Amino acid sequence: MFFSLFIMKTIRLLHTSILGLLGGVVGWTLLQSGFNISVALSTTVFPEYNFFLFNKINYEGALIGLGLGMILQARASLLHHHDLMRILFKMFIGAISGTIIGLVCFGFGNFLQTVHISPLVSRITSWTLLGLSITGASQLFCSASGFLGPRILSGAAGGLIGGGIFEILLQYQLTGPEHLVGLVLSGFCIFLIIGITENSVTSFALRVLTGSQEGQIFLLDQNRFTLGYSSQNDFTLRGYAEVCELHAHIFKKGNQIYIESADAGGDVLVNYRLVDQQSMKKGDVIKIGTALLQYYEI
Repeated sequence: MFFSLFIMKTIRLLHTSILGLLGGVVGWTLLQSGFNISVALSTTVFPEYNFFLFNKINYEGALIGLGLGMILQARASLLHHHDLMRILFKMFIGAISGTIIGLVCFGFGNFLQTVHISPLVSRITSWTLLGLSITGASQLFCSASGFLGPRILSGAAGGLIGGGIFEILLQYQLTGPEHLVGLVLSGFCIFLIIGITENSVTSFALRVLTGSQEGQIFLLDQNRFTLGYSSQNDFTLRGYAEVCELHAHIFKKGNQIYIESADAGGDVLVNYRLVDQQSMKKGDVIKIGTALLQYYEI
């Protein structure tokens, strides 16, 4: 089982990194589309209008932030197989917050250049702030996630590394058509460092033993989780009888994991004994309705 959990963490890290690549591709696509639209508008429809916010550093920052923020915000829902509407809502929130963050971060980099800070330092600062800020924004909508400091700092570190790689590629003109390679690698670095940090603080897991979700593993990488049949839960149990909409809470207290009943009609059993709240130890079997889960320490 330890090997299975190790594989699960590795798969999650790979999945997170691929999402980073996707975020870079989305940012590049938006960048090219937005630029073409702004050029068309400025030359045909509004020839005298200056599309300042859609040009150069500010323009790039807004759309890069949109692409990365959209994917990062929806990442947890994608990993936990939430329903499509919830994923789309998270993407919408991420797109708005990412656009604002990108505009501010790259605008600040632009300001640094106006006060005679070197363009290289200014752009790397923008990337660092972008990684820090979009990670912080994603945590605002996941208040129970815990590890707030390490997660945000990992975003900053990813932005710093990604920005450095982007600048190196830019200096040697190796970024591909219109910075595609640089943007993809920058997104990859931000998400990769976040994933490594999350894996380092993940030491507990639940494995589904029966039913339609048999074999699924839930990595407990937050301070608090909800469990039930509703798609609004962190962990959704579908196709099991006697599972309530919100059935149980799982939370950390110190180095210990606890489970407690969250609904008057929903029994929680640990090793087939009815409990209201109880700490869990390695190997415990948890019964939620007709679903059986086993608790593991990694």
